Order: sequence, then C-alpha cells, then structure tokens
Amino acid sequence: MTAPVAEKKALYASATINLMMALSGWLAYHYSNSQAILLDGNYSFIAFFVTLIAIRISLIKSKLTETFPFGQYVYEALFSFGKGLMVIGILLVALIMSISRISHYLNDSPVDVLNTSTVLIYTIVMLSMCVPLAWFCQHENKKVNNSSMILRAEYIGSKTDAIMSFSTGMVLFSIGFLDINGRFGFLYYTGDAILVIFLVLYLVKDPIALARDSFVEMAGGTLQNKNEKQKIETILSETLTFDLIKSSYISKTGSNYFVVAYISAQDIDNIGFEQLEQLKQQTLAALKQNYPFVMFEIALA
Repeated sequence: MTAPVAEKKALYASATINLMMALSGWLAYHYSNSQAILLDGNYSFIAFFVTLIAIRISLIKSKLTETFPFGQYVYEALFSFGKGLMVIGILLVALIMSISRISHYLNDSPVDVLNTSTVLIYTIVMLSMCVPLAWFCQHENKKVNNSSMILRAEYIGSKTDAIMSFSTGMVLFSIGFLDINGRFGFLYYTGDAILVIFLVLYLVKDPIALARDSFVEMAGGTLQNKNEKQKIETILSETLTFDLIKSSYISKTGSNYFVVAYISAQDIDNIGFEQLEQLKQQTLAALKQNYPFVMFEIALA
C-alpha cells in the first residue's frame, strides 16, 4: 500500500472519531464536573481540527512546485512539530488548572463536587473509539515502514487520548465508592486534579520526542530513528557491492528520505561511470521497495 492511501484512510477515520470523542467528553464533563474529562474533550476537539489540516498536507506533500521542486514534505514535518507543541500546550494548561483546583480546595474556596455516576459509561465509550484508532494509525504506518510522520503524530495523539480516558475513568469510578464525609472524601473535590498531574508527567515525553524529531527534520539534520538508519545502511551495503561505501548521509523530512553514499575517486575510476549509474539505479529501486518517497545520490568522499 502506498503512503498516501494509508494516510488517507487513517486520517479520515481519525477526524471522524476525534469529533465524536470531543462531543462525548464535553457531554460527560457537563454531568461530572471533572477537569480531567474536560481536558479529554478539549484534546479530542483540537485533534479533530488538526487532523483536517493533516488531510490537506497528505494530499499535496508529494506535488512538485516551483517553490518546492523536490516536494512539499516539509509541511509534514511542520505539522508534526506543531502537533507535538499543541499536545504539550494542552497538557501544561491542564496541569495549571489542576494545581489551581487543588489550591482552591486547600484555601477553602468553592470547588465543584465530582459526579462519578456517568464515568464508567464515558470510559467504555471513549476506549471503544480511541484504542482502535490508535491501533489503526500504527497499523497503517507499518504498511509504509513507519515512514509517515503524520501517522506517527496521529498514533501518539490517539494513544494519549486512550491513556487519559482509561485512567480518568478508572480513578473517578473508584472514587465513587468512597464516603464523601470519610477520610478520603477530599478526593471528590481534588481526585481528578491529582490524576491530571500524574497523567501530564507520564504523557508529556511522547509529544516532546515528536516535536524534537520534527524540528531536526525541518533543520536538515540526520535521521534520528536508529533502527530505520540501520535498515537503510543495510540496503546500501547489499546493493553497492565491492565495498564502495566510505560513509553515508541519511536525512528525513516528513515521509521523504534523502540518502547519499560517499565513495572514493579511485573506486569510480575502477568501476566506470556506466556501471556506477547501474548500481545507483539498483540501489534506488531497492530503497523504494521499503520507502515510497526517497532520493538517492552517490558523491565523492
């Protein structure tokens, strides 16, 4: 399956499901007064809006223009960078709101009591949507050797949503069994805020990694995924025989790879330009079997 087809299927599914999850989250917040559920709903709505942008990028990224003669893959990296920052921003806002809620409670300011009666239904509904979506995005990306930054971003977003939904549901459902006037009654006022703080600390590492890798791609840095780099180097060593390669350069922008194999001038003289061109085309064909969007060049070491 080609990358555009895999992306298109996953992105349309993601947009639909994220909108449904946002509406479900807002409805559940109306009945529960839970900041954690509000965070979940807001996250899903922003994910829906961002996915619409991703669909557009997926359609145009491989088109050549006068401004982008090698394709518009940088938009893919820019999207992933923006989504990573967006998720970080949402988590930070949620962290601040949760700290504020706990502070209000400790200072005897009015704080809404959690209503846990609808939480179990909410959790089941949300998990039935975001878990299959996360799996589907990862599954479609595997079909194109995990080369799509857009699908990686969608997978991280869906996984984050699934963890938030499950954790929120289980904790709030458990709080419902406590006596509001008992020793742990304070959890009816601060339980979801405490949960959000732990969720933020656990979840923030994935969007940070996504934003970091996307920034490196936009800046023209080398490929950060060590497994992918090793796979490409293996292809080079198998197709460019005679121990030609002195070194290599591998970079990635979005789903587009740029690979350069460096060889010595003496090796070029020994092999000849005609055979070298044949080896170049064979190597490019081998790379394209695993990476749909790839450019390959041979240069002097």
